[in-house]
Amino acid sequence: MGLNVEEMLNIDIFSGAKLLGGAAGLGNEIKGATIIEAPDIVKFISGGEVLLTRFYAFQFCTAEEFDSYFQELAQKKVSAIVIKRGNDVEHIEEKVKYILDFAEKYAVPVLEVAFELSFREILRPILERLFNEEVRRLKYFKTTHDNFTALAFSRGSGEDSIQKILDVLEKLIDNPVALFNQNMDYLAGTEGCKTEMAISDRAKEYQPKFYSNYTYLKQKVILTKEACDEYEQFIVKWRVMYNRRVYLVITASVSPFGDMDDIAIENGVTALKQEMFRQHSVEELEEKFQNDIITQILNGNIHTRKELEREVKQLGIPLDANYRVLLFKLWNEGAGTFEKLNEQFKFDSILRDAVVNEFEDVRVRNDVDQVIVIQQISQEQKQEDYRKELKNTVEKIQKRICQKNKNLKVRAGVGKEVEGVLKLSDSFKEARDSLEFINIFEKPNAEQSHHIVFFSDMGIFKLLCKADNPEELYEYIPESLQKLLHYKKQQRQELILTLNTYLDRNQNLTKTAQELFIHYKTAAYRIDRIVKITGIDMNNASEVLAVRIGLIVYRMIENMKK
Repeated sequence: MGLNVEEMLNIDIFSGAKLLGGAAGLGNEIKGATIIEAPDIVKFISGGEVLLTRFYAFQFCTAEEFDSYFQELAQKKVSAIVIKRGNDVEHIEEKVKYILDFAEKYAVPVLEVAFELSFREILRPILERLFNEEVRRLKYFKTTHDNFTALAFSRGSGEDSIQKILDVLEKLIDNPVALFNQNMDYLAGTEGCKTEMAISDRAKEYQPKFYSNYTYLKQKVILTKEACDEYEQFIVKWRVMYNRRVYLVITASVSPFGDMDDIAIENGVTALKQEMFRQHSVEELEEKFQNDIITQILNGNIHTRKELEREVKQLGIPLDANYRVLLFKLWNEGAGTFEKLNEQFKFDSILRDAVVNEFEDVRVRNDVDQVIVIQQISQEQKQEDYRKELKNTVEKIQKRICQKNKNLKVRAGVGKEVEGVLKLSDSFKEARDSLEFINIFEKPNAEQSHHIVFFSDMGIFKLLCKADNPEELYEYIPESLQKLLHYKKQQRQELILTLNTYLDRNQNLTKTAQELFIHYKTAAYRIDRIVKITGIDMNNASEVLAVRIGLIVYRMIENMKK
């Protein structure tokens, strides 16, 4: 079953290949074939292989590094080199010239094939001539595994390793690939990939021809509204850590899905999983460290400028710039609260991702079920423009959230603008009070509701925020309303709700009855009862205003008790 380079050229796939140099080595025996898509793959070559490369592995390497790789190949005694020339590689002609000199010196034939020809198509007939089906698949598994392993070894601290893994996978399977997070938000991808994903109800589980550690789905998709052609799409899903799910999407829009593509995908997913775990671990450690600093600053636990300078340096933000603190929280209109912890985690993750995507250059911190944003403010921007911009941003966040769950409503509390990091604690307290007041001002099921509350817009209620206990707040409730709050427990809440609705509807009984889904006479009867119990003069504007404020204070007290 032996095969040499000259015999390999008689295989149909090489009918259009050009012999560029190294003719003296046409008799070289071929012991295998492998693809070079990562520079350190040379460490995994045992000798006698046909090497396939489009120079992507050597895209940015220096002349010295390029020479070092090929000196190592000379020692391994490779059989032949098959190249494709792409326009995305720097100094490609110089590199081709070097390879041709190498070919003549070491009698290694160099063949050039059409750029459109995939290496998978080239590799398959070579392996078929050398090995049986089972060994062929194992050899291809090793080839793809070695490429991704070499990529991991060659990783630099400043390189986008995930993007490189996706690029290599795309070259191996000759189809665009994309990566999405647990909320199906686009993370990264190759040229021509879809940046949106959805799992159809008609998607079916797909089983590769080997045992897999991952879940595969297969579905049909239409790429554009203009084109009606359907393409096969493969989705691989796995968990990185805890509840963080990741999706790899492969759309067979360039080449049909081959029987060895699932081998390349399996190795690609394993490489992605390991790299994402590594990155997540580093990010989690950095985030925890930064979160501890942010917590200290927001709670006002840093008192000296020297200590503050040291901590702020770790956050990478200016010490004396102007800042605001914004606080975001989700309200689940369908259920009010989240019943399960993993449901809470999922929705908090959706909120954080939406905030990070819509804000630029901010510091974000999760605090239980809230997302804290420290935003640097431009002194040149007018207050009116800032408010308009923030409103648009929150609307975009809300839109992103609604795409995941229509019952989720975004709420945002905004603190004042402060000068310097040292005063961030003041803005944070205001943002927290503002967010709490949204719960008080809004009805949970209100169709029309404010998504943002600026502390500076709260008027007299800013004074009430200074109260530390329910007893102190209770003093702000008029004596007349206090009588209703002490009325019979069975009827108290019903009467309080009726009074609140009646005042919200400008003392219009018809609208009150419609809002509460009760008969007009029932609404009139309840208001008469309230007047008899409390003695409130509904025609006295000052007294009515005091009662309205008292109802809000009552909700504040109930919130405080919770």
